[in-house]
Amino acid sequence: MTIQEIEKIHQQASQYINDAEINNAFEQITRLVNELGRADMYDELERLRISYSFMLNYLEQGVMDPQRSEILTNIRQSLHTLNDHSYIGLMEPVSNEVFYVRRRELANTTLLSIVDEYRDALKELSLVQAVPAEQNDSHAILSRLRRAEELETRLFNRVWSLFPLSTDDASTLKLCIGGDILPNHTRCLLVAALMLGMMKFYDENKLLVLLETYTLSDEAQIQLRSLVCAMLSMVAHRRRATASKAIQARLDAMLDSPEFAHDVWGIQMQLARSRNTENIKNRVRNDLIPNIMKMRPDIIDKLKDKDSQIVDLSDIEANPEWQDWLDQSGITRRIEEFNAMQLEGSDVFIATFAHLKTFPFFKTLSNWFLPFYAAHSVVVENLGADKMGLAEVVQHAPYLCNSDKYSFCLSLGALPYSQRSMMSAQLEEQNAALNEARHAELPDERKMRVSIVNAFVQDLYRFFKLFSRRREFYAMMDDPSLDMIDCLPLAHVTRDAHVLELLGTLYFKNAFYDDAIKCFTRLEKMGGATDEHIYQKIGFAYQNAGNVEMALKYYKRFELIHEDDVWNMRHIATCYRAMGDLDNALEYYRRVEALNPGNVSLTLTIGHVLLEQNRTSEALQQYYKADLLPAAKHRAWRPIAWCSFLLSDYDKAIDYYERIAHDDVPSPQDLLNQGHVLLCQGLTQQAIATYRRSLQGMNSDCKKFRKAFMADSAELRRHGVSTVDQALIPDAVCSTVTKS
Repeated sequence: MTIQEIEKIHQQASQYINDAEINNAFEQITRLVNELGRADMYDELERLRISYSFMLNYLEQGVMDPQRSEILTNIRQSLHTLNDHSYIGLMEPVSNEVFYVRRRELANTTLLSIVDEYRDALKELSLVQAVPAEQNDSHAILSRLRRAEELETRLFNRVWSLFPLSTDDASTLKLCIGGDILPNHTRCLLVAALMLGMMKFYDENKLLVLLETYTLSDEAQIQLRSLVCAMLSMVAHRRRATASKAIQARLDAMLDSPEFAHDVWGIQMQLARSRNTENIKNRVRNDLIPNIMKMRPDIIDKLKDKDSQIVDLSDIEANPEWQDWLDQSGITRRIEEFNAMQLEGSDVFIATFAHLKTFPFFKTLSNWFLPFYAAHSVVVENLGADKMGLAEVVQHAPYLCNSDKYSFCLSLGALPYSQRSMMSAQLEEQNAALNEARHAELPDERKMRVSIVNAFVQDLYRFFKLFSRRREFYAMMDDPSLDMIDCLPLAHVTRDAHVLELLGTLYFKNAFYDDAIKCFTRLEKMGGATDEHIYQKIGFAYQNAGNVEMALKYYKRFELIHEDDVWNMRHIATCYRAMGDLDNALEYYRRVEALNPGNVSLTLTIGHVLLEQNRTSEALQQYYKADLLPAAKHRAWRPIAWCSFLLSDYDKAIDYYERIAHDDVPSPQDLLNQGHVLLCQGLTQQAIATYRRSLQGMNSDCKKFRKAFMADSAELRRHGVSTVDQALIPDAVCSTVTKS
């Protein structure tokens, strides 16, 4: 079989199992097992086939079996595992994917043997580090440190590539992660390895280990990483996780912990927030940073004192003029915006650090999940063994995730020695102040847990979006169910009314309108909405999602509570107009106008609706009314000119088009319309000259001009311009373009 054939059969078998077409699933899996030639798998397949055959016979004979559903679920789960196992067996010898490469490398290596070798390496490292400082051999320490890190990576790869996880290996992992025989950062790596394996192939034992780790661990970082990994695994394999009674039983037991719900909610929010990361990255990269950089020369000039020395920004309060200038320049607003995004947990640094993921350090897959710690060889080599104070500053940087902290150290190490020393000195000066501020804060357990989750989710986002071989992994961060609302095993927790409102508001704010609708409508059905403005939000979300009928329904529901809400009535009018119900649209616009007189935009809109109803004279009067308003600023001139043309008042139309040309730069559309007026007056030569100016405004695009001209064909015909002339005029206008 080719790789493509193996993949197709595996996918078909999975789909058949999901659709309960079990006989078809047996047929496909048999093809894989026969190709693999594994007798133990063939025996397992036959055992399942016999069990399924007995169940069908009992059904046919009318035998009532209360365990039938459970038996069928077990058969389906076993078939899934057998399908995956046989698929892996066939792909392993031939695939170049990193998953199969690691399986080949570690095929004859047990998990326990790597654990033992790693612990021996840690003991050796501890011995060389215990030597008195004056006798320290830095080369020996670094050599043993690297050896320990190599074994950490090997351990990660073994756990990641194990499938299925045996009972013995599960016990070893529980001891390694839940006990204290390994360092915390290694235990965190093993948690990530379990999740990464789950992304590839569902394994109930791995998921149970993750859930048990959350329950039993006394280390917040390991606890929360386990829960994040478990939740993502359940999203990636929602059907199989939902069908598992063992998983549901474990989750039900966890519900007794009040901390569990809060942790799930915090993870939900950060996963949902990660959906907006690309928008934030583009905003920071394309708007925030470029605008500040453009101002940089001005900033330097403004912040010089009378002796041409640059003023320390910390002394900005010394001169109010500096602060005023910063406010006027927009820098203050942009910095405040940046800080606000930071405080709400947004991933504001991905734009800065994304290009720093090309260091060799990030070629090693496990390093993307490694918690930052000062004793890592990369930190020691790039900052220097004597710069542990600097490493501490990096470690406690409040808004950097672990991956970005390593990037920072690597980029610092790439600087020339003089620059690195200067930056190190500046950062170390801040260390005392940071420590003092940190110790002055009261301990906040919930804030600390949220911070751990935010950093880990950002690490995961970077892996799934930036790792060089990311296409070999499930695109987790692109999954539309990342907010966990549809994760049925956790539904009792994830569909909490308060969280639905927070998620809905988050999506609404970031213009993810379909997701906002999902959250708000579910909240509404639960009766958990505490504010009737939710109807307006749902309506607005539907309107922006393109469903004006549903938008109108929710706006009308809000109207029952607040009849004279101007914003709501205006949006109702907009919906009616979009649906073509111009009478109702006009009625609501008139009601809004009565409550909000003098609004130029509203007065003009009423004129537009009247014009759409072919009530041209009334529309013209409305435009005149708008033109008299103080804030009009000639906004009514164009519609007045067009209405005058429609009513054959050509002199008035020309007068207004000339006003536009005098006070503004006429657009190609203005010139096109003016040309129509001249043409209908019989001033063909002047009309063509004006049309040519319009064509120039369209970048001499004759096709675009012809389309715009013909869009007014019916109106020109009504004013006496023959179809023959209409056919000739575009060619006459474009003749100069053709000649040139």
